Amino acid sequence: MLDGFVNQFRKAQSELQMFDSSHCDTMTGQDLTGQVLVMSPFTLKESYWAQENQLWLATGGFGCSPTAAGRAVYATCLGDGEHTRWDRSDFIGILREEHLPDWARESLEQIRQEAPTESPNMNTQSM
Repeated sequence: MLDGFVNQFRKAQSELQMFDSSHCDTMTGQDLTGQVLVMSPFTLKESYWAQENQLWLATGGFGCSPTAAGRAVYATCLGDGEHTRWDRSDFIGILREEHLPDWARESLEQIRQEAPTESPNMNTQSM
């Protein structure tokens, strides 16, 4: 009976066509800033199991650095533009470019265009 339930679960999960580690490069030793990360489906509530909720653009945080002690990764969801904080361990890897869907590519371009650029005089004081 348990095998039947597990098989049904696996079949339903595969029909969602979610990303898994086979679509990713490892995060080990990598700076994650500016990378498209794949959220583990088990980090998300089951009602959010969809590709649109798995892809996040890492924007900062100590968790982006492979050598920092911190775990916080600040990121923007490519599906809906939400900005939030996750732990580095909530992601399964860096999405390989060839697996980036067209909708995500468009969202990524839009997010990068909207990102504020630093002015060269931004950190100088004037009187």
